[in-house]
Amino acid sequence: MLDVMLQIFLIALVVSAATNWLRKKLLSPQDMARMKESQKFKKMLLEAKQKGDKKALQKLMKKQEYYQKIDAEIGKKNMILLFGSLGIFYFVYAILTPLYGGVNIVATLPGDLVIPFLSQGNKLSFIGWFILSLLAVNMPLGKIFEVKPEMVIQHAEKDAKDKKQKKEKD
Repeated sequence: MLDVMLQIFLIALVVSAATNWLRKKLLSPQDMARMKESQKFKKMLLEAKQKGDKKALQKLMKKQEYYQKIDAEIGKKNMILLFGSLGIFYFVYAILTPLYGGVNIVATLPGDLVIPFLSQGNKLSFIGWFILSLLAVNMPLGKIFEVKPEMVIQHAEKDAKDKKQKKEKD
């Protein structure tokens, strides 16, 4: 039984690595920085609306079309990522079902612990274990594959600072 659990866990690790790799390929650090910038804009717009600051609203509304284009562009990539991740998950699920579907119970949960939608009473099926494994490995792998917008922003700030210093020297 432990062997089956380990196999399913390793498969979940591979699936998580594949979806995180896909995320890294689709969303560049620039995309992440633009997404963060768009979220900041939306927050400022909401605050201005709540305060009733017409001057700030007018200023922000001039930039709204730009941020809508960013949201649409990144939204397309996020949809591709979503469907790609679901495709990978269902492909692996279709392979796992004939292999482990006959193994009704992979693990027994402690005591009377029940996990809604994943366990049958305190018994864990292969799909429940697969989903729990995905959840367990996805966060650490997400950190490893992470696209950090801060790095892009810092690099852009450094470039601007270097250009300014070069201009001052000339």
